Amino acid sequence: MSDDRCRLGSDDVVIGLDLASAEHQAVVVTAAGKRLTRFRMPHTRAGLEELLRRTTPAALGRPGGARVFAFEATGHLWEAVAYVLRARGEPYVVVNPLATFRVREARQLSREKTDLTDAEQIAELCRIGLVTRTQLEARPYLALRRAWGEYVRLREERARLKVLVAHQLYGLFPEFLRVWADLLQPGALAVLRTGLTHAAMAALPLTEFVAQARAHGAGHRLWRDTLAQVHRAAAQTMACPDGLDVLAREVQRAVARIDMLTAHMTAVAAEIDSMLAELEEVPSLRPIPGLGWTSVAGLLAPVGAITKYHHGRQLIKLAGTNPSRRDSGQTVGHGQRMSHRGRAGLREVLYLATISCLQHNPRIRAGRA
Repeated sequence: MSDDRCRLGSDDVVIGLDLASAEHQAVVVTAAGKRLTRFRMPHTRAGLEELLRRTTPAALGRPGGARVFAFEATGHLWEAVAYVLRARGEPYVVVNPLATFRVREARQLSREKTDLTDAEQIAELCRIGLVTRTQLEARPYLALRRAWGEYVRLREERARLKVLVAHQLYGLFPEFLRVWADLLQPGALAVLRTGLTHAAMAALPLTEFVAQARAHGAGHRLWRDTLAQVHRAAAQTMACPDGLDVLAREVQRAVARIDMLTAHMTAVAAEIDSMLAELEEVPSLRPIPGLGWTSVAGLLAPVGAITKYHHGRQLIKLAGTNPSRRDSGQTVGHGQRMSHRGRAGLREVLYLATISCLQHNPRIRAGRA
């Protein structure tokens, strides 16, 4: 087999695997498409040892041949299997699940789906060469990808809580949102941490209200004028006074979860920053005006080592920004939209990085003009 494509000799065999959390289905086919055997093995070290033992070309009556394993990128299962195969020096390819689905639809109009049929489709895709060689990322890139994934999930959860707090404030104290449009500002969080209703705020003297807010400021500087504006709005709010204690406590607990998520994000950000120091691509990206550490990490996490790509078109396809045209008969598609058949997270980072560079990078801004 070459380094780029899965090409088989006449005596080679393909082992298609349908991975699952409990046990895997294996189907062994020849380069001509003949099925030699099929069996199941548990997702354990002993099960993988059995897989390697039962699929040796010699055990299959093909002592002069080689073997290649093929499986889908199913959750984290494929990484464990790939790690064992790489340690043993066994070649493997990773199949796109969408390709398996399309081939199964084309070959079986009944749309029957079983572990056996999936394993056969995976082996067939590898046999006819419609897959490319895929390998596990090197340790620093894999660690960055997982840390970046955690950071993104924490950020999304904090954004969800921010929306929840805003919705509850419409009933608790709607004028609050006129003072702080961004509820993640230190002053807004400090006031919400107090758990006071608008009636309790208005009943307090301004000096005492400011003192309570600053006591919950978590070390941030709070502007007295802004706090005074909130204090005046609390006395003039149109919110219904009934049942506000419950809403105030809910908002207070939501803000506590926001604080916890922010602390976790800070810790993960420090880990990511130390990981970026180990990657050789970072010194070329960090000096670019407009690219912060989040843009650099968000680009490298899904892309991995840049040296494994042979052409820029591979990166375009990975992001799903390649143009897609639709023609049928005499109907000619006008315009070529992005295919969006790539990693959505990478497209999001590219978009935000582009906006940032248009604002802060004079060369890119000049190119736009």
